[in-house]
Order: sequence, then C-alpha cells, then structure tokens
Amino acid sequence: MNCRMRTSGSFVRGRALGVLFVAVFVNLIGFGIIIPLLPFYGQRMGASEVEIGLLFASFSLAQLLASPLWGALSDRWGRKPFLLLGLLGAAVGYVVMALAPSLEWLFVARLVDGACGGIITTVRAYLA
Repeated sequence: MNCRMRTSGSFVRGRALGVLFVAVFVNLIGFGIIIPLLPFYGQRMGASEVEIGLLFASFSLAQLLASPLWGALSDRWGRKPFLLLGLLGAAVGYVVMALAPSLEWLFVARLVDGACGGIITTVRAYLA
C-alpha cells in the first residue's frame, strides 16, 4: 500500500512537472517566434532602427521588473493562479501585437508580454 501511494505521488508530481514544462515552453516559443519577425513588423509600422531595438529591449526590461513582483505575489497567494495569469497575459500580449494599429500599441504588447514572461521566476520557485 505504501508503494502504491509513492507511485501515485510521483505520478502527480510528474504531471505537475509536465504542466510546468509546457507553460515555460509556450512562453519561450511565443517569445522566440516573434524575434525574427519583429524588425519587419516594426518597419511596417514606420519604426526607426533605434525604435526596433527598443522594441526588443522593452520585453526584457518588463520581464526584469515584473519577475520579483510575480515571485512575491506567488509566495503570498500560491503559484498556480499566477502561472495561469502569466500565460493568459502573454496570450493577450500576442493578440494585441497581432492587432496593433500603431507602433505605440506594439510597444504595449511587448511590455505586456515581457511582464507576463516573468512567470519563469514563479516556475523556478515552484520547482524548488
């Protein structure tokens, strides 16, 4: 009986680990797919080379600033709600980027996506 409980516990742990890997995979694929297209998308919106560089940097800056916040909030209220919120927010960022009518909206989308990319810190804390 004790052996069965261990197997069940490791199955649940393995399933949770699989969900975490999928969450990080989706987040990183969403980030990686956009990178080669971002300069062309920015040029189509009339962005200069500097503005395109800032589009790239805005994601990382938002992620840098949001990661400690995601960590503190998930410590207080649990990891799962913030993992879901981060994935939902990233999806919203991708939709806003796809529908962006101007360069400003493209920046908003990158900032939202970057801020929601801070869930990677939450995943690391969940695994610890």
